Amino acid sequence: MRRPLVTLDRVDVRLGGVPVLAGVTLALHAGEGLAVLGGNGAGKSTLLRLLRGELWPDPRGGRRLFHGPDGAFESPIGARERFARVAPEAQDAYLRNEWDLPVEAVIRSGFFDALWPSEAATAEQSRRVREVARALGVAGLLGRSVLELSRGEGRRVLLARALAPRPEALFLDEACDGLDAPARAGLLETVSAIARGGVAVVMATHRPEELVPELGRVIRLEGGRIAWEGDRAAARAGAREAPAPPRAPGREAGPRAALFELRGATVLVDGRAVLDGVDWTVRAGERWAITGPNGAGKSTLLRLLAGEEQPARGAVDRLGLGPRASAEDLRGRVGLVSPELQARHRFDARAADVVLSGFAGTIGLAVEPTARERALAAAAAERLGVTPLLGRHVLSLSYGELRKVLIARALAPAPRALLLDEPLAGLDPAARAWVLRVLDELGAAGTAIVAVSHHADELPGAVDERARLDAGRLAVDA
Repeated sequence: MRRPLVTLDRVDVRLGGVPVLAGVTLALHAGEGLAVLGGNGAGKSTLLRLLRGELWPDPRGGRRLFHGPDGAFESPIGARERFARVAPEAQDAYLRNEWDLPVEAVIRSGFFDALWPSEAATAEQSRRVREVARALGVAGLLGRSVLELSRGEGRRVLLARALAPRPEALFLDEACDGLDAPARAGLLETVSAIARGGVAVVMATHRPEELVPELGRVIRLEGGRIAWEGDRAAARAGAREAPAPPRAPGREAGPRAALFELRGATVLVDGRAVLDGVDWTVRAGERWAITGPNGAGKSTLLRLLAGEEQPARGAVDRLGLGPRASAEDLRGRVGLVSPELQARHRFDARAADVVLSGFAGTIGLAVEPTARERALAAAAAERLGVTPLLGRHVLSLSYGELRKVLIARALAPAPRALLLDEPLAGLDPAARAWVLRVLDELGAAGTAIVAVSHHADELPGAVDERARLDAGRLAVDA
């Protein structure tokens, strides 16, 4: 019989005074594969943090024990050195704090259970870093800054960081979000190999198709409780597909004003062309899907449209304001949703204030909103189904809940254009269907949409124009 690594007995967890887990009884054994399913806010991420020892259970009830060679202990000291976790908030921390570390140092920080390496590298650590970097396909990134990486590249680097110290258990929180199809397949193959090698793997996901065979045991959380337990086959067979959103009506024929005009636009990062001579026009009411592999420049393209990047060569005209228009000039006229924007919102603010901040385009509520802005923000929240979250603080929200709040923030000022970078990352199937329906309604009403996604089922049905980015070059589909 496999020995236990960590056991939970009727454990409760509260975050910011809000109950997140209730009466959870669960055991994780050495070499076991466990999948955790559940909707947004069900408690999946909290459960992974609890199992790894990053959170303490509510002392008023229940018990958590870590098991090791010397017995069972309530303290996570020692256990966390044997366990590793990959989650979006680690990637967000580098962006939010602008920690300009080389990828080699990020991977090496895994030896210290920190986001920075606290000591100089030993020869064995350097060898191990190169080994896991090759295995995860990121060896070519070792000298790059973590701030330059695409979302998918960063996710693979964090997995390498987790594997570097050879953990006994690996906790994966939506590990495939932001990865293109080949990278997803490669990561899932890696997860299978890790599990076959004897490492316990716990994987939280919204997508049953990501359940590799080695994840033989599956639980589903609902409202912070284990509502169902079974095997992989039952979980995949019982997966409820979200209804396909209705396809929006086509655009009316006739000339449309240009909202964004790119002429030979090139964006450089450390002398490297992330976008290379892009010629492209987005017109009012057009609905674009931008595809391409990780690192192709898709997020940079959206930041360029939003005025957060300026071209080193060529020119960009945004909303007819000329090439010098900045993000400040576009506030309220262009809505942006991106993982980087979400990273900057991990602070203690009310969700209602986050939605209201969309009018000024600020991080945090910088000015007192008008009565009209409050009414529009409330309407956007209602449209996205996040009204019950408005009184909550951001730090108590799940990743998917915060993503929905940020979409409401982008919609509140009724912008002329929406720029969406993996907008549905972290959302459960029901939430994805809801947001897609809203986007289709907006597209049909004339809002221009430029959406980036690695999942075809995460693109609005309203999309009627497509382009592909590869190595910084844009090719528009005929």
